[in-house]
Amino acid sequence: MSEWSRPHVHSTEGHRQASWIELFFDLVFIASLAEVIHYVEAHLADGFAHTIGWFFILFTAPWIVWRSSTFYSDRYEENTTRHRLLMIVLMIPIGLFAYSIHYTTNHEYGWFILSFVLSRCWLLFMWGSVKMTESAQKQTFRVLLIGHGSAMLLVTLGWLTHWMVPLVTIALLIELFQTLFTLRSHEKLPALTHNHLPERFGLFTMLVLGEGVLGVIYILSESSQLFLPFLLFLLIVSCFWIYYDQVIYRLFEPTAWHIYWWSVWNLGIVASLLLIRSAFIGLKTENTDSMLLLLIGVLLFLLTTGGSGIVGKKDELSRRMTKRFLQLRFLMSLVLLTGYWMINSVYIFVSMTLFVLLIVLLQGMYYWVRYLKPHANK
Repeated sequence: MSEWSRPHVHSTEGHRQASWIELFFDLVFIASLAEVIHYVEAHLADGFAHTIGWFFILFTAPWIVWRSSTFYSDRYEENTTRHRLLMIVLMIPIGLFAYSIHYTTNHEYGWFILSFVLSRCWLLFMWGSVKMTESAQKQTFRVLLIGHGSAMLLVTLGWLTHWMVPLVTIALLIELFQTLFTLRSHEKLPALTHNHLPERFGLFTMLVLGEGVLGVIYILSESSQLFLPFLLFLLIVSCFWIYYDQVIYRLFEPTAWHIYWWSVWNLGIVASLLLIRSAFIGLKTENTDSMLLLLIGVLLFLLTTGGSGIVGKKDELSRRMTKRFLQLRFLMSLVLLTGYWMINSVYIFVSMTLFVLLIVLLQGMYYWVRYLKPHANK
């Protein structure tokens, strides 16, 4: 195998871990995550709905690149100079996404458009330059070409007109759901790995949780009181525990359809964790908008961590777990909504939120210890 040869689609049977270049590639997203959090913190008072809308745009645009590169690596990664350079070059537009946020707040979208177009063009080059020995590979690339091409056109039109937000939103929806049209082709190729993809999504979620820990430390350094940072730390710990017990260890069905929807649920999970983290600074100053932001983040977290089981395994235990998880989450969501309308104290509301998460955590721990852990240790 030459250092510069184009890769073949390879069999992904057996155990496979994330590579060093994938872990290095993830580092550039730390900057993007931090900038998105700072954007929400700085502009929440400028308009709640507007800020949340731009939050999803600024986060989803680079996340789609991360997802596509993760699936590309699962199909074609080889320990060669060519693959490393492909991933390293892709880091440049991701860094530009983080840089562009400063300008986006002033309605200057040039850097955002540039990073969007460069990242999609490079993704298309990566997917299109492999050795296509199967018709399914060609079909997949045609769908990506149409999807990403349409998205780049819409984003550029948004820049040239006054319809930036709606056109970018449509572009991102096209990219999120274009994969649906490649699922039949994926089924004709070697199966995607069962351990590599959960590991990659789990590691990305760990980066987001790390931002939460940094937020707790920042509040601790800026305040003389310890109670709120302690509560927020326990909240992050609870989210970690729920995610890794109730999502990562409950694997999806080994079909392209289930893997795709599992990744979409994970998008909602990491977005919810970022919203929760973005509320921290405002909670310190007892800002009511931050309480609403925390509520939305936690409700989204409960929905997506419970809903991910819908695309999970279909045995009797898994079905029962998903049903019980969703039932409890629905009840706890009602408790949170009631508490939000009745409670004015930030500290009491955060305590109630932590209590809700602990109840959900304990339910997952029961199923993990009694049913899942014995099988995982075999």
